[in-house]
Amino acid sequence: MPRVTVHHLTAPACLPLIEEFGLRTRADLSGLLGPLEDLDRAAPGTYANGRRVSGWLSLDHGRTVVDTFGVGLVSWTVDPARTLAAPASARDGDLAAYWEQARPLSAWLGDSSVPDDLEVHQNVGVRAKHLRIHAPLCTDEHLGDHAPLIAAVADQDRLSAKALMHLALIASDGDLESADFLAACAFAWRDEPDDPSLSRELAETDPDRVAAAVLAENAALAPEAVARLRAALEETREMALQEGIDPGQAIFQRSGAILESLDRGR
Repeated sequence: MPRVTVHHLTAPACLPLIEEFGLRTRADLSGLLGPLEDLDRAAPGTYANGRRVSGWLSLDHGRTVVDTFGVGLVSWTVDPARTLAAPASARDGDLAAYWEQARPLSAWLGDSSVPDDLEVHQNVGVRAKHLRIHAPLCTDEHLGDHAPLIAAVADQDRLSAKALMHLALIASDGDLESADFLAACAFAWRDEPDDPSLSRELAETDPDRVAAAVLAENAALAPEAVARLRAALEETREMALQEGIDPGQAIFQRSGAILESLDRGR
């Protein structure tokens, strides 16, 4: 049986870590890497003790619980014979009974109908080659002032979007709950994967120049968001002048510092 795609929701703050490290440690559907929970303790064999990585077979079901688990969307493929799966609705009862219902995904797929809320669990980390990060499932309300800018740029001009990602990270100042940080995630990942050479192209083109141009072009479309990103750009230029470095390199340094602090915080 061919590999099957499953979907995972997580907090936006987890997405940069997933891109860098993959889902190689415990990741419940919430994406929280914290203490073991009752579901883990009840899990059988090698699925217990925090080794479980979980996703939904149906993205449509995942969309119904975004408010619970987060707007960050990740998918990967699994070998149906090497997983356990059970309906999420069974979590509402005895957790031991939930795991008693679990069968290999291949067995569920052989049935005449598959539960809409089927959860799929594997007991090994997700390998990078099977993993994809998608555009966050956020609304315009989540994105605030950034919404029209993302709508205009994120899918149409990936080079400019990557430059704005760095500025949005800087503007967020490490506030993982801010619209600026969520906007950075929306600029960073879209439903279609980027060309692997895009980051190198941005460095060679100069992110300072690219960002300045796209902000000027969209100033009237999203004035509040553009003002915050432009302020982050001007602050970075001042820092670069004081330290005697290239402004584009300063952008990478400041956004990189935000991501490093995120990594340390986990």
